[in-house]
Amino acid sequence: MIFYLSCTGNTRWAAECLADITNDRLVFIPEAAEGDAVYHLRDGERIGFCLPVHGWRVQPLVRDFIRRLRLVPPELAEKKSGLARLQNTYTYYLLTAGDSCGEYGDQLERLLAEKGLHADTHCSLIMPESYVGLPFMDVDTDLREAEKKMEANTRLRRFADILVDRRAVMMDIERGAMPRFYSRCLGKLFYRYWVTDKRFRVNEPRCTGCGKCVTHCPVGNMQLTEPANPDTEAAQPRKRIPVWLHTGKCLTCMACYHHCPQHAISFGRYTEGKGQYYYSHNKRNKADAYK
Repeated sequence: MIFYLSCTGNTRWAAECLADITNDRLVFIPEAAEGDAVYHLRDGERIGFCLPVHGWRVQPLVRDFIRRLRLVPPELAEKKSGLARLQNTYTYYLLTAGDSCGEYGDQLERLLAEKGLHADTHCSLIMPESYVGLPFMDVDTDLREAEKKMEANTRLRRFADILVDRRAVMMDIERGAMPRFYSRCLGKLFYRYWVTDKRFRVNEPRCTGCGKCVTHCPVGNMQLTEPANPDTEAAQPRKRIPVWLHTGKCLTCMACYHHCPQHAISFGRYTEGKGQYYYSHNKRNKADAYK
């Protein structure tokens, strides 16, 4: 069973590749978070977590889901025996990041330990950059994007071989030069001040009301609504524009920004003049080699 979170498609690609190779079930965390988080394991089933690194810290959505998660081993007799069996269940995690992971893996392992799980192996993949919400950050060039995808594909295949054989071989996690500073200082500030939907804006004249931003929001924090501005009214049918719901669920993952075909969404002034990215946006980079 593979629990995953994906916003611009990098982690979804990795999770789907592993599921194809291992024949494990896929569970999308934002959808699963709405349920009771109880899952019955099959005999010999692996437990995997495929997660994107945002702000070098475990996302509250992921943290809360893991704490609610209840994995029921086959033929569970009682809670204590179930915990003992979980400790012997082959468990792994894979992280995707545009640059580095900081202490994300350490935080995740502590959460898993609360559930009686121990990671037998782990891996990180450096994928094309998708976070553009800070002045010094932008998407990668086409060449760098292609290079990262090829390198990630090779590394993912090596990791999949480890999972198939159920080996306890740890692949490197790209922690970065200052993981403690990234996760404990910058990450803390990032989640306190930058993870918000209040900076998002839509350019109404440019927006066509296609709804792709709403469809691709992984946490359902958007909807289409008729604009309040009477100047937008015309003889033709009124188009609807996206609004953010301010539910507190926003990951500031930029999926809405990246999936807008008209480039009509901005994150304050920080996305001015910047590019867009999602995993399959460039059809040339969606060859079978990356599947």
